[in-house]
Amino acid sequence: AVVSTQSTGDHGTPSSTLASMDMYRTLPADMTARSKSGGVISVVTLLAIVVLLWAEVGHFLSEKKYSTIMVERIRGNDKIALHLNMTVLGYGCHSLFMKYRTRTKGYLINKVDESQLKYTDDSHGGCQITGDTYIAKVPGYLEVALRKAGHKEVSLPHIIDHFFLGDTAHTDNDEAVWRDDIPEIVYNPLRDHEEVFGVEPGQNTEYHLQLVHTALQSDTAGHILDPYQYSYTVKYSKSKTPYPTIKFYFDWSPITIKYGIKDYYYSDLGGRLIATIGGCFTIAMFLHTFLVSSTQTVICRITSPLNATKIGA
Repeated sequence: AVVSTQSTGDHGTPSSTLASMDMYRTLPADMTARSKSGGVISVVTLLAIVVLLWAEVGHFLSEKKYSTIMVERIRGNDKIALHLNMTVLGYGCHSLFMKYRTRTKGYLINKVDESQLKYTDDSHGGCQITGDTYIAKVPGYLEVALRKAGHKEVSLPHIIDHFFLGDTAHTDNDEAVWRDDIPEIVYNPLRDHEEVFGVEPGQNTEYHLQLVHTALQSDTAGHILDPYQYSYTVKYSKSKTPYPTIKFYFDWSPITIKYGIKDYYYSDLGGRLIATIGGCFTIAMFLHTFLVSSTQTVICRITSPLNATKIGA
């Protein structure tokens, strides 16, 4: 007898090797069944996937804003921009000067750079000070004082139009800045502040400012603005010199508040979309299996007594 050694399969071929590694094996079509409940679940699943994918894409395309608090590194030689617009009433510009002094003993730190400040005599005999300058970021106070006066018992009534510190992040009106989330007033609480009738002769007016550095990320490219939020209190003290002054005391906080914009990558979007689709199909599979199993269990419990009755009869 001759035994044939011819193989009828394709074992050992690359295709058979790939087939043996298949983790998602399928059943023949004649071994599966379709149901109305499965069709309903499939339609609901597809609708849920469309809605969730639409939401994920919309979230990806929208700005992702966040805020965080961190400790700022303060260097002694830092200088902060000051944007000022104030009017001193009753004295011309030739009578006024500005200095920055230490907070404790009043030593002169440096003269204020007045190259970008503009002194303008108004029609009522006062002096309007506008423009930009820089102050050292050390505990101290900015002083607006008189060079001389006609008599000793004088006062310095004044009006502050605006008083900004750091980078300019404000609008002309009282509008929100940085994506309409932060009110402009937190950077300019001294706007339209008046000390006219309450200032007595020989009395200093002191503004005590508590400043907090703010880092505003203006776009996804990472451009940062550095304005300063601040709150203030006003105090009055008897002047030790013949001429009173207007003083702005600065208390620098080591805390920085950062408002940023997260920048997601398309790989993040792809991962979210794949997870959404897979999650929906998984939930639908479990739901369909639960419904089929529950239905079969109920049918078996109903039909079992009937079959037993027929056999007994």
